[in-house]
Amino acid sequence: LAPCRACPRGLLLWGAFLGFHAGFGTHGSEIVKGISYGPVPCIQGPPTPLCVHQDDFMADDAKPLWGARFRGDLQVMKALGANHVRLYGNNPSNSHANFLNEAAATGLKVIIGMSDYPYTQAADNCLFTTGFDCYSQVKAQYLENLKKGLLVDGR
Repeated sequence: LAPCRACPRGLLLWGAFLGFHAGFGTHGSEIVKGISYGPVPCIQGPPTPLCVHQDDFMADDAKPLWGARFRGDLQVMKALGANHVRLYGNNPSNSHANFLNEAAATGLKVIIGMSDYPYTQAADNCLFTTGFDCYSQVKAQYLENLKKGLLVDGR
């Protein structure tokens, strides 16, 4: 792979990979080769049923998909050359510590999205209850994420 000369900041395109140069403080830059992960499985029947009834694939319910002792999706991503995995669904009531630890052990960095549920779907969403001011909803969701695996030893 070679950087696209006409693309902003060295954009690379190759199949499911999207790469770009990302600066990390004074440590220079690296090319981010990420895979957007949303397996959306629902397999019924033998040998075992596998259904994840939410889009938070960092949750322990999805471990049969990404866990090294199971299907091993994170190891497959690493073997394909990825160094980042991007997730979209994020339920702050779930713990994400096991997924984050597994990704770190595999050598993958994680780019985590925040669910739009508190902003558009929840009963106290900011569209209708706070006049499009989403500060309180974002703060509450982010705090729960910190408590559920985004901090290590309180840091």
